[in-house]
Parts: sequence; C-alpha cells; structure tokens
Amino acid sequence: MKKNILYLSPSNRWLGARISLHVLLKMLDKDRFNPIIVCPSKEGPFAEVLEQDGFHVEYLRLWNWRKYKYVIHRLVSCWRLRKLIQREKIDLIHCNEFWTAPYAYWASWGMNIPLISHVRLNMTQKKIRDYYLGKMSRIICVCKDLVEKFSAWQDYKSRVKPIYNGVDLDEYNPEKIPDEIIRAQFNIPSDALVIGLVGQISERKGQDRLIRIAPHIIEKFPHVKFMLVGSSREHDYENKIHSMIDELNLRNYFILTGDMTDMPHVYKALDILVLPSMMEGFGRVVVEAEAMQIPVVVSAAGGLVEVVDPGKTGYIFSLDNDQEMIDCLLQLCANPSIRQQMGRAGREFVTDMFSKESMVKKTTALYMEVLK
Repeated sequence: MKKNILYLSPSNRWLGARISLHVLLKMLDKDRFNPIIVCPSKEGPFAEVLEQDGFHVEYLRLWNWRKYKYVIHRLVSCWRLRKLIQREKIDLIHCNEFWTAPYAYWASWGMNIPLISHVRLNMTQKKIRDYYLGKMSRIICVCKDLVEKFSAWQDYKSRVKPIYNGVDLDEYNPEKIPDEIIRAQFNIPSDALVIGLVGQISERKGQDRLIRIAPHIIEKFPHVKFMLVGSSREHDYENKIHSMIDELNLRNYFILTGDMTDMPHVYKALDILVLPSMMEGFGRVVVEAEAMQIPVVVSAAGGLVEVVDPGKTGYIFSLDNDQEMIDCLLQLCANPSIRQQMGRAGREFVTDMFSKESMVKKTTALYMEVLK
C-alpha cells in the first residue's frame, strides 16, 4: 500500500533547497510513495514547476515561527495543516527546511506520525531548541559538518543522518548545452574570461568580497568579466554591492543577472565558479558547476570543504583570507589547461559522490526505517 508523504516548503523561490526537493520528488518511487507538497502560494517558480509536473500541491502559508506578531496566523496555519493531515491520511511528514518543523510537530500532535526534517544551514543549539528539532524522528543533514551540530544528543548517531544533495547529471551535462546562449544574452565577448558567483545576493554569500578583490584580477587579466547570478532580499546589502561596484569603477566588468532558472546554460557561460561564503551548508551550486566541468574556488565554510576535492576539482581558501582567494583565481585564470583538467575531474567527482540516484536511495531507505 502506498505511503502518503507530506512535504512542507516555506518558500517558492527557486533556490537550492527547493531544487533538491524537486530532484527527489521526480525520482521518488510512485508505486511506493504518494507525495503531497505544501507551498505558501501559487505564485513563484517552485509551485509553478510542481504544478507543471503534475504533483499534488496544497497551498498554505507557514508563517515565521519565531515572530510574535504572527502568533494568530501560526495557530490558524497549524489548524489548517492538521485538517490536511487528517484528510489526506498522511503517513510521514518531511520538512524540506527546518523552519517548518514546529508546524509538523504541533499539527500532528497525538497522531503518531513520524517526522523528518532536513537541515541545510548552519545550526546553533538555540535554533535546534526553538524549532523543535529534538521532536523529529530523524534529521537529514546535507553534509557531515552539520551532523556534528547535534552531537549533544545521546542518540544523535542513530537519529541524524548525512545525505548529500543529488544532481541530475543528465540535465547538468556540458555536452548537451551550447556555449553562446547566456553570453549572447548579456553581450559577453566569446573570448572573455568569465568568473561567476551563483547565489542569493546576501552578506552570507560574500559578493562584496569578490568585488573587493576584483581589481587584482582585472590588473592581470583585463578581459575578465564577473557574473553575479541571483537576487536579494537584503536591500541594504544589495545597495552596498552596487555602491562598491561604482566606487571601484567596475561597472564594465560586473554583470548582475538577477534570478536565473536555466542554470545549466548559466554554468556553460562560466570559466570559473567562485563561492566566498562566510557560512554554507551544502553548496549545491558548487556541485552543479563541477557537474558542468567548471573548476571551482570556494571558502572553507561549512560543507563546502566536502564538495570540493582540493587541487583536483578546484581550490579551497581560508575563510578570512582574501589573498588566498586572489591567488587561487589567478592560478586558474592563467592556466586554461588546469581549468580543463579540473573540469573533467569535477564531473567524475560528482558522478561518484553526488548523484541523484544515491540521494533518493538513501532518503527512501530512511523513510522505510521510520515507517516500520
């Protein structure tokens, strides 16, 4: 008999957490599992993609759990979620991000339904308490670094499982993607050297760090272009980014694309991916770039050290060391043969470590474990 699994998503933005869930949903064995996905509204790319793919989607906003002004909204959402759980005879609830874990706990109170929460971001003990993660049957961490955040639990080794996000290697296949589409869209010369940073425009991702060191790269490679892919909800930080670009006279070198959905084409336009994050969970964009045979340069933040094979698929620089980042980028800019070699090694690395098949196999095994 099929098991009804309810997935809770707090957002419709087409970012790493939702992309990873979409990969899982597409690969899920529909003879064993019936997925039902809760999204905050019909507006937004994640909900639109789910609808297009024919998934059963329910619309319910799960308000910020820690903001007091939403207390009435939270109660109403819990009540509506409980009714949904009862109506659809849910067997398992999977929180795609830990923000929704309190809703899963309170809405299923007394129903003896197993609860699973993904943890994709750096955790503190306060967050673990505030978001009821101790009430979950299992925790899925997207890297081994995050697992250690739960080491205070006596049973953490049995309850907290590392499962890497998986990438669709058919979709992220450089041989199937033409070179010129994104470069033509943004008027980037075919002979330009393009360094890309993919991710939300936020202080955590470190776009300001790349802008700060850009003159050192331009000095040696004047034909370089920098592409910042992503949008922002941190308006002060976004304004800071634009001000830095203008103050350093870099407007001719930086391209800000906003959100992009056709990511394989974006990566195909890059020569190097850089991610100077101050905090990071898994770093899905790094694995996607490696799958597209793009060498990567990343900071030693969180799970990023697990998704790069240093010296083979890219370079890792110390968290607060801009000079190391500069040196890594200059090394790759100066050596196209190394870029090609690392690109080939990157795809092999992703094939071995981060396939969608491996992610789905481990996740469904966890489902069966808690459903016994």
